[in-house]
Amino acid sequence: MSKALKVLLINPALAYSTWNADLKKPSPDSLFIRLGLAYLASSLRQRGHEVSLIDLRTISGWDEYERLVKGLSPDFVGISIHSIEFSIAVEAAKRSKRVLTKAITVAGGIHPTMFPKECIDTGVFDYVLQGEGEITFPEFINNPSKFPKIFWGETPDLNHIPFPDREIWPDLKKRMHSEPFGIAGYRFPLPMAEMINVRGCPYNCTFCVGPGEKQLYTKLSSSGERIPYIRGRSVSNVIAELEMLIEKYSIKSVMFHDDQFIVFPKWVAEFIEELHKRGIVKYGLKWVTSSRADIICRNEDLIGKMAEAGLELLIIGFESFSPRILKWFNKGVTVEQNFKAAEICHKHGVKVWANYILGVPTDTGWHREDDLMTVDGVLRVNPVHYSPAFYTPVPGSVLYDFYKNNDLILGDGDSERLSNRGAMAPKVKGVDYEFLQAVMIDDSILW
Repeated sequence: MSKALKVLLINPALAYSTWNADLKKPSPDSLFIRLGLAYLASSLRQRGHEVSLIDLRTISGWDEYERLVKGLSPDFVGISIHSIEFSIAVEAAKRSKRVLTKAITVAGGIHPTMFPKECIDTGVFDYVLQGEGEITFPEFINNPSKFPKIFWGETPDLNHIPFPDREIWPDLKKRMHSEPFGIAGYRFPLPMAEMINVRGCPYNCTFCVGPGEKQLYTKLSSSGERIPYIRGRSVSNVIAELEMLIEKYSIKSVMFHDDQFIVFPKWVAEFIEELHKRGIVKYGLKWVTSSRADIICRNEDLIGKMAEAGLELLIIGFESFSPRILKWFNKGVTVEQNFKAAEICHKHGVKVWANYILGVPTDTGWHREDDLMTVDGVLRVNPVHYSPAFYTPVPGSVLYDFYKNNDLILGDGDSERLSNRGAMAPKVKGVDYEFLQAVMIDDSILW
């Protein structure tokens, strides 16, 4: 067996959270763990390595970070990076290098997968792992000299990798017992666990960084090219993890982080059957996940069965109730389907979380009637939670090039700022943001 090495994983998730984040305050961005790091940790430990974690949300600042890194004295530092966290991740790598000159730093995640050279060019990352790391990262740890500076992870069979090691978060149980959403008038039963079944999204919405995900979740084709590879775990594998979580943590609810839970309707039907057979429905487990309006419309019977099996809340990406914007976004959904999807959810007692986007100029400019239609539509679907965003031309999305080439991006066009989809601030030229602030509906009216 190869020598056990010390690996430090870093979660730089400060973009939507803070140092010393208060777990008593409802916020998924402060409470939720990063399952990708938990999967890496279990794969590394399976190979005999020692794994520790620094989640920047749990410490007071960079001074404490440096003290922790020095005390842990890892051989390798692995940092998972979303685009919005890039500068934070760079700072973390720089400071770990300062404290431990011999530690090898590795960048992974969606941003390094899309922009590997940008990471290497910072001078603070020794290597970039593109794609998935469960198989290749432990192999890299054993012998980094065999790998180029930028390398791809081997695509794992999701049924053959160990369940995520959530306990690299020492405060895991406190997180699971904390209210994550803060929805007015509704609380999920706690403790809540997080899971993911399907990796990737098969759709081609132009506003989304789906193309980035299709780079992250890939496999090698027979011609040696990397092609998108969207796949899920077996029903038995997911049920086994659920039963483990119930037995070990007495969980009462689950957040499934799949981009689209109903990618494979037959799988969902089999999953629901097993939830009943294994007594999980009778146990009373509740769950929340995401779907598209057109999928809901095509699978009403399935939505009803999901509701009977514990589905409490569906996060629906309506995005817009303007035909022009839905077409511009290549959403593949109609306004009528948006309304019908909400109707189906209400019929079956499933609460709706409404994601929607305002302030979208198309090739004919910005039209305020698009936003008025969207606000009116969102009010009509009567969600339990309103989740608005101002349109952001995210690097990696299809539409980013249109806004960049037409000089429509406001301010500094760096990838980090433009990945901040949560910032309710002006993003593109030609939009009346005072008007949007005046018409926007969010949950402030419900508290």
